[in-house]
Amino acid sequence: MSSFDPRKVARLAGAELSVKGYRNQASGFDPRSGDGARRFGGRYNRPHSYPVVYLCTTRPCVVAELARQAHRQGIEVEDLLPRELWLVTAQLTRVLDLTDLKTLQTLGVEPDELARDDLQMTQDIGEAAHEHRFQAIRSASVTGVDDVVAIMTENLGGAVMGAELVQEWKALTDLV
Repeated sequence: MSSFDPRKVARLAGAELSVKGYRNQASGFDPRSGDGARRFGGRYNRPHSYPVVYLCTTRPCVVAELARQAHRQGIEVEDLLPRELWLVTAQLTRVLDLTDLKTLQTLGVEPDELARDDLQMTQDIGEAAHEHRFQAIRSASVTGVDDVVAIMTENLGGAVMGAELVQEWKALTDLV
């Protein structure tokens, strides 16, 4: 196991990324706020910290993430329905790309360490990225299906996030 040094994040310039990602959520919330992750935490932020909008780069990824959420809560996927599927877009200029092996080497992190159930390291990475004004973190989804992008809304600067409601999931057949 590596020992992540948050100061190494400051040495990275970040990458540009044109984001087109999907997220599912309960209805009645702004899909661009990141407030749920701020309150409850996520892979790259601790509870009661800063807002993060978590996206999947593909629709199959967002379905896999929903299935993982249900499994972790010990319930069936249909118990989480209904949900809304949103398409979120943004043009970002400073992204910490953890899908890039050189970036991981600079940070002294192994790819499999990003998928552990213990979130200490990933939340440390997220905190360092937020502190050093990265707009987002890109990493492989822990489901093994495609990538996720965690957008740190407080660091967007002039970047604008667009959101479009794609579908409401009322039944399991809607997820196909």
